[in-house]
Amino acid sequence: MDFEIDVLGNTAPEVAKNKAKGSVGGMQLAKIQGQGASGKKRKINSILKRAMAAIADGRALDAVKLAIRALNMDEDSAPANHVMAVAVEKLGHLSKALDFYQRAWELNPSDADIYQNLSLVAWKLDLLPAAEKFLRLFLEMKPGDIDGVINLSGVLRDNGQFEDAIELLKTALFANEAVPSLWNALGTVLLEQGEPEQALTFYDEALRLQPEFSRGWHNVAYAAGLLGDRERAIAAGRKALINPASPEDRETMRYGLGESLLAVGEVAEGWQNYAARLHPDYEKSMLFVMNSPQIPMRGDVRGKSILLVGEQGLGDEVMYLNACADLQRAIGPDGKLEIAVEHRLVPLITRSFPNATVGGHKTAEKEGRTFRVVDWQGQNDGWIPLAQTAAMYRNSVAEFPKRDAFLKPDETRVREIEKQLAALPAGPKIGILWKSLLMNVSRSKYFTPFEQWKQVLNVPGAVFVNMQYGDSADEIAQIEDELGIRIHSIPGLDLKDDLDGVAAACCALDTVIGPMSATTNLGAASGANIWFLIVAEAWPLLGTDYNPWYPNAKVFANPGLGEWSDTMSKVASCLQTQIGSKAAA
Repeated sequence: MDFEIDVLGNTAPEVAKNKAKGSVGGMQLAKIQGQGASGKKRKINSILKRAMAAIADGRALDAVKLAIRALNMDEDSAPANHVMAVAVEKLGHLSKALDFYQRAWELNPSDADIYQNLSLVAWKLDLLPAAEKFLRLFLEMKPGDIDGVINLSGVLRDNGQFEDAIELLKTALFANEAVPSLWNALGTVLLEQGEPEQALTFYDEALRLQPEFSRGWHNVAYAAGLLGDRERAIAAGRKALINPASPEDRETMRYGLGESLLAVGEVAEGWQNYAARLHPDYEKSMLFVMNSPQIPMRGDVRGKSILLVGEQGLGDEVMYLNACADLQRAIGPDGKLEIAVEHRLVPLITRSFPNATVGGHKTAEKEGRTFRVVDWQGQNDGWIPLAQTAAMYRNSVAEFPKRDAFLKPDETRVREIEKQLAALPAGPKIGILWKSLLMNVSRSKYFTPFEQWKQVLNVPGAVFVNMQYGDSADEIAQIEDELGIRIHSIPGLDLKDDLDGVAAACCALDTVIGPMSATTNLGAASGANIWFLIVAEAWPLLGTDYNPWYPNAKVFANPGLGEWSDTMSKVASCLQTQIGSKAAA
């Protein structure tokens, strides 16, 4: 067989574009029929059984080697292609796994499990129509199969087909009302639809039927957190960790517990669990390809050469730079600090930390994993992931300094943009943004619907300026058509790629209003007047009524998930007061 083992053993896996949240059943192993076999087939079956045992033991690469032996003996063996697909999927090579599953299916289209396996890989690759098609074919062959129903409901949910998913699960529950995983799946659909209180009812039923159901406890923790009941969230999160079903579940639950603890101000313990984000078993963990060892949380950095590497999203990188100066002081004059950030941040961070060497990191995404590389790094004693600086120097709310800014915008750009804004109609210049560049069914419930902005945009005397990166033309046209309000732009400013300019623009504007995003984080870190629109229980608030990362920013927190009307009314009232005060000055 023309297949190199090094392709799998020495190359990066592929990024999973979809978490396939709530998927069940896993990758079913091929059925090996040994009775009556003779000669070559019997040898192949023996090899495949050993490969299956290796998969069960977590030795996926060994399983791949065995499956290749079997395929070299008979590349048209459906079970051999099926076992190879399972092993390759376990290594995270999703597209290659899809190829082997498809070949196994072509060789044996009557094997129903292959259809479900194909669907799960397609789901992780965010090929939702294909995943739905394979699952429906699987359920035609295995009507009422619980795993198939749950997985299909998850695909429909992720595609925004909530009512279809709910109806599918309700139908299954009529015949299987004692199956906890069905109640759990129904709760998750409702949760993603933005109904955490109703979701809790179904999670509770799942746990009544199976009290040790760890994934159910994890989901209760998440739903309770969204409803503001953090004590219940923490208690449920701890119960989930008693008996996790897999290493992947364990690290996901640790991460969730970490966020819950941070949200109530249990900062030190929160950071300890939040470290799960870097564990290889965590489904979204980033893998760092570095030339030196990672410095532990309590590691000594005095006099050492340290590489600080950005992680997570762009806004997260900005937020965690809050503690960068602390690290620099701890290293001292005899050491050296290198900072690797998203390349668009390099000019701003270079200006803000002139005694550090600053450059961009690179990200590679392949087959289930995200890899971070710093190809310009020099010789150093060790590296630190950026969020770890918070665990090193921000172990209580009291350790967050009360300061106006920790980044330094380009003052020349600030003055230039102020002149551009002065050419607009008279009145305070108010920057607005309302969504993230990455918006999907799951994330949308955390952002203010654009319709709710009307009461703010109707405040007389304000001059509104677009700070929304990405495609916003339709929403802006809608406001201009419906309200007759002009949303201005800053000429020549690239809101997505010119982040040094974005930071300067935030400082030039009188106020910027929006969710916690790259733009508002940049503005707040640079000392601009930022008004955050945020979910009340968002963990970065650390159990306070302000934002410790940016103490001078104003926080407008909604009282419950999706309850933005009163919050936006308060924003409008505060904006009116600000405009009145400025007019009177």
